[in-house]
Amino acid sequence: MRSAPPQTAQSWVRPIPGRTEPGGLRLFCFPYAGAGASVFRGWGAGLPEGVEAFAVQLPGREDRFFDRPIADLDELLDALVPALLPYLDRPFAFFGHSMGAIVSWELARRLQREQGLEPVRVMVSGCRALPSHESRKLSELDLSDEELINELRRLNGTPEELLQNPDFVTFILPTFRADLSLFAGYVYRPGELLSCPVSAFGGDADPRVSVEHLDGWAELTTGRTEVEIFPGGHLFLNAERESVLRSISRALPAVGH
Repeated sequence: MRSAPPQTAQSWVRPIPGRTEPGGLRLFCFPYAGAGASVFRGWGAGLPEGVEAFAVQLPGREDRFFDRPIADLDELLDALVPALLPYLDRPFAFFGHSMGAIVSWELARRLQREQGLEPVRVMVSGCRALPSHESRKLSELDLSDEELINELRRLNGTPEELLQNPDFVTFILPTFRADLSLFAGYVYRPGELLSCPVSAFGGDADPRVSVEHLDGWAELTTGRTEVEIFPGGHLFLNAERESVLRSISRALPAVGH
């Protein structure tokens, strides 16, 4: 039986090796549904010198497999806020892709509302602006294992040989199912806008997220918003990693100046 997720900061973040300096900006990266911190392995070399990068490891995946996956966003934020607070004693930024964009955005709102803290920049990737969020009915998520595997196959982010491996499928499906439930159950709640600048990234062949969907992020912050489109589908950040990292690098040095 999986346990309740621990609250310690070390259990939630994984350092991404890079060219860090004491006192520099901290960047937190949030993965997409079904993925873990390893998605961001190797990103440190492509980030500016002085940026201390961390991948957020959500429960139920990789080295946290035995922690119960969380299928409710409010419950997830209740655990994330105290876990990350020890790291927020200097300027910080968020990057999140797809489900990770929702988590990072709502975490920023929670930190602003409850702690008086705000990222110097939020980068949302592969995700519609939240009021137009593409919710799915929870009843539609009552999928068989084979249908979930086909959903992973359609996202084109998992090698086919892994999807054909019964042990891997047993390993990943409960977490992927919980992530889809979190995604489907999310409802945007109007409130105070963020004031930080926002970068919105998308793929030109993403069937879920159009440029118009990305433009909507400008309505959710009083800061400036920049939209950038990359070649590829929903998981363009993998195939276009170098280009994405260049865009992140261009955004980060200017923030907070």
